[in-house]
Amino acid sequence: MGAPAALVVTALSGLILFLLGRDILLARRLPKLTATTLSGDSPKVTIVIPARNEQANIEPCVRGALGQTYPNYSVVVVDDHSTDGTPHILRRLAETFGERLRVVLGRPLPPGWVGKCNACWHGAQHADLSEWLLFLDADTVPQPGLLAALIAFAQSHRLDVLSVLPFNELPTLAEQLVLPVFYQFALTAFPLRANLSPEAPAQAVIANGQCLLVRASAYWSIGGHEAVKDKVLEDIELAQALRRAGFRVGLATAFDFLRVRMYRSFGEIVQGLGKHAAAGRWASGWRAFWAVARMTLTTALPPVLLLLASAHAASAPSLVSLTALATALSAYAVHLGFWVQRYRLWYRLPARAATQVALGWLLYLYIVVRGTLRVWLGRGVVWKERVYS
Repeated sequence: MGAPAALVVTALSGLILFLLGRDILLARRLPKLTATTLSGDSPKVTIVIPARNEQANIEPCVRGALGQTYPNYSVVVVDDHSTDGTPHILRRLAETFGERLRVVLGRPLPPGWVGKCNACWHGAQHADLSEWLLFLDADTVPQPGLLAALIAFAQSHRLDVLSVLPFNELPTLAEQLVLPVFYQFALTAFPLRANLSPEAPAQAVIANGQCLLVRASAYWSIGGHEAVKDKVLEDIELAQALRRAGFRVGLATAFDFLRVRMYRSFGEIVQGLGKHAAAGRWASGWRAFWAVARMTLTTALPPVLLLLASAHAASAPSLVSLTALATALSAYAVHLGFWVQRYRLWYRLPARAATQVALGWLLYLYIVVRGTLRVWLGRGVVWKERVYS
């Protein structure tokens, strides 16, 4: 590697330092929910849980939803024509909790609708006189203070829409490799610096449908999930539609209030994230290409640049090569520091997990390419026994 290549290594390492340094500062500014106590005159909330083939998840989700300390809420679960043991579990829970739990059978999937949008819209129809709607995915486990913390945060920040980032349980190696880089990719395509403002431009808004609190009047004013009925990334599309209508949208972390395990095998990860990737290419437009380039630079290149700079400094020591080595080493150190912090705070995983990030990113790129190609070839992506083209 000659002097020109060493200068390129220096420039790329400097860029990595700048980008990751900014990410670290932005992550620290992300608001978080805090425990709170609300009085009995709190606004009525209906929790809507769409469920299709969720026999492994539905019981802890429903029990968590019914165990809220918030004084004024109801729970509606939509059985979206499950073909596994979900209906049996829901019947048993309905017998146990009586009027506190309302289980409804989802309506047949109309042409042009995505399954989750259809189930959410149908469940929202059963929210009697509620001021707020809280949509929870069936693979989440809400802790007792979640609803009170959500309402308090939304009220104090004068929000109409609030979604949160939950604590992700990642017990298997496949989950630990892929899911953290997937979440970082989403936050790269829709940068945090724009989402920290409730009045951000609509095209910059991101939301997490695993836990989405919406003011009922705002929700129905745009037609609810019917407005995004054909969108796989319905959470982002719904939040952006609400922002375009003039409503205030917020994002926060809720690691102490909500837990989730999205997938339980590498096959589920490939299917689920393949669906997100294929849809995200359309939803984020040019951002998807920028995010891929940026993530490749900050996750895969730091160790490569360090190896190149080390080899050049060893074979041809000079001011240029030593400068390249110093900046490459700094970039790699910041890269490790960023991911060590992310794994510890967001996923409670040991620091050594940060050394696997480059491999995780390559696996995620494989999932992205696979999902995109399936759509281009007319085969569509599969999720919950349904094919989306």
